[in-house]
Amino acid sequence: MDLRLPPHRARTPRASAVRPVPLGEPGHPAAQRAEIRALLHWARSREAVAVCLVTGPPEAGKTCLAQDLGARLGRRGWTVQQIRNDDDVRAATERPARRRLLVVDDADTLPGLRSLLLAAARQDRGRTRVLLLARRTTVWRDRLEHGTPAVCALIRASPVLELPAREPDPPVPSRQPAAPLAPGRGAVLATAMLLGAEKGGTSGSASPRDESVVARALADDPRFAERVTTGLSARQAVHAARLLARIMSAGPRHASADAVAGAYARVTAQLPDDADVLETFACHPQYLTGAFMRARVSLAGRAVVLLDGDRGRQAAAYVAMADALKHDGRYARALEAADKALRLLAGMPAGTSRVGLEPAVAGARALRGMLLWFRGRVDEALDDGEAAVAAYRELAGAHPARYRPALASAMMNAGSALAELGRAREALAASAEGVALARIVADDEPAQIRPMLAKGLWNLGKRHAELGAADDAYRCTLEAVETCRELVRDDPYRYNPDLASALSYLGARLSELGRPAEAARATAEALELRRRLAEQHEGYLPFVAQTLSNLGILNAQLGRRRLGLEREREAVTIRRRLAASNPDRYLPELAASLSNLGVTHSVLGNATDALAAEDEATGILRELATEHPERHLPGLVKSLSNLASRLAENGRTPDAVDPAEEAVAASRRLTEHSGRQHLPVLGTSLTNLAGTYADVDRYDDAVTTAQEAADVLDDLARVQPEKYEPELALALTNLAVAQAGAGDVEAALTGARRAAGLRARLADENPSRFRELAERSDDLVRTLEAARGGRPDGQVAS
Repeated sequence: MDLRLPPHRARTPRASAVRPVPLGEPGHPAAQRAEIRALLHWARSREAVAVCLVTGPPEAGKTCLAQDLGARLGRRGWTVQQIRNDDDVRAATERPARRRLLVVDDADTLPGLRSLLLAAARQDRGRTRVLLLARRTTVWRDRLEHGTPAVCALIRASPVLELPAREPDPPVPSRQPAAPLAPGRGAVLATAMLLGAEKGGTSGSASPRDESVVARALADDPRFAERVTTGLSARQAVHAARLLARIMSAGPRHASADAVAGAYARVTAQLPDDADVLETFACHPQYLTGAFMRARVSLAGRAVVLLDGDRGRQAAAYVAMADALKHDGRYARALEAADKALRLLAGMPAGTSRVGLEPAVAGARALRGMLLWFRGRVDEALDDGEAAVAAYRELAGAHPARYRPALASAMMNAGSALAELGRAREALAASAEGVALARIVADDEPAQIRPMLAKGLWNLGKRHAELGAADDAYRCTLEAVETCRELVRDDPYRYNPDLASALSYLGARLSELGRPAEAARATAEALELRRRLAEQHEGYLPFVAQTLSNLGILNAQLGRRRLGLEREREAVTIRRRLAASNPDRYLPELAASLSNLGVTHSVLGNATDALAAEDEATGILRELATEHPERHLPGLVKSLSNLASRLAENGRTPDAVDPAEEAVAASRRLTEHSGRQHLPVLGTSLTNLAGTYADVDRYDDAVTTAQEAADVLDDLARVQPEKYEPELALALTNLAVAQAGAGDVEAALTGARRAAGLRARLADENPSRFRELAERSDDLVRTLEAARGGRPDGQVAS
């Protein structure tokens, strides 16, 4: 059954200056909402058991809506039970009523939720409605589908009702500001709320006030959590974990994210050995701090042990572990966990219901596909990605509301893998279809889907850029930025990271359009956002480094080279620190920053510093490529070509030949393994080697090498002219120089005229990027014509 609501519903602001109206009376704002009518329709449906999920940010009115529904049904003879903890779950399962409404607040952190739903699904009489309240739906909802077909069927059929953020209260002039809590009083209250002492030690629902008091205590005293969360009982640990999870899901307003996540890690380490409890918190929505991810890994590991024999739920615990390891940057271990999950699911006994098995396999394959992509195993990643797309397409055909979002996400991921394999047009088609589907789903579930839509849009922009469609790439990315700005207005803490990413991509797209000043402004805004986020927790430091590196390049393009050098140096410093703690993830990024630093030093004339930076980058990538060639050879090829250039700048041109030849040899290895995917890398490295040969007067070698480069790039430009014609023009220019050096001026003039024609057309389309190169090509044509002894006729062949 679907809940249908008006797409743009007005909100009645809460008026603090008027007498509150009791729930259920016509004057209460909830009574005027379309949501209450939809929920009443759901409650009166014919199913014996039905579940509905109501999501929304804090104070959106979820609890108010549930109370109003309960009051209305209560007057019609229904039994209304609030489910706050395991005691309430037991009471509800032991004493079923003929007609009852079970209201579960903080459903995402209730350990006994699966047991409650299973008991409801098995009832053989009466009518039960389960109303789940949560701030958002994420992996916690998916885990309920693993291993229990009856629960899976309920979750699949459950509609989702989203409540947007409520307008802020109107100002009331007579209201006095609340007095701040005294330091001692604040700590006492925080301790009581964190451990549930005010509720007699029971694990009840927390309020926004509880969250605020505890968050302030964590911010004011770094050792508060260490003192308070030692020697907890099982009940206290569960209550504290639920409260801290609420703080994290809303975003810490007062305490740093690191402080909250550290407290969460200490508390969850004391949770009882109960599979339901451990599974609940292992699958909680991700939080970027390392402490939180490590806590999730530990919880999932404990759950795996306790669930031995229950293949479906054990697989779900492995998926949660893989997801946490992925966000912590431990891709190798994450891949092992995902493999274990899939082996467990493949070994499910014959006759196992496909109701929960199919989505579990699809989700695990989608996750493993991402991990394989991160590890550079792109062919295998695409296999998993396409399998996930096929599975979700079938599931979405039967249950569109439930599985369309997963299908859209899987299609976008498949697009990224196709792009990595050089299948640019297929990548564009997959990404575009994913974005189109996300647009359709966003009409029904805007709060859940619009963040995915924004990411899909900036990735679609990348796909257009890879095909040279710079204007389309810019339009998609600009829409992603605008979407993220709208999301930030509703929830700055949660969506500022997405806005920063969209702005960073917008900077890249503007740079491709030859608008470096605008690109620098967008990238600088992204850097400011990411610096603020990194002050909250260290998980954003890699993004700060990435943005610094991009901004350094843009500043150098704008002539602000000293500022660009400062940005590059800061990026290298951050990445050195990150690589020291997690080399597998951050050494490649350190090498990229060192290479960019070398280029900036080169532009500033610091040849010695430029060579030192590039030499270090090459050393790192050589070592990485030895262990994982398929992942790191492309980066090594680029670094070797740059090293050859740096050596030449230092007057060591003969020494530049070896790294340039090594770059070509590595490129050939890539093309032998992956075919056309790495042909652009081969073409570029051949072009660079040809120039190096010419610099040491090896013109015959230069001609042979430049001709091969031109052939490779000519072939690529026929398929994707917008992307590869600039590189083809460079290869033709190098070929002309080599042919002239070898004494074949006539052949040189033919190639030079063609290069000049290409660059003239490119300069008409993008003057700021190509005008100077076009003028150089014209100069070369005139020089060659003079060398031939002919009179320049002004005709340049195209």
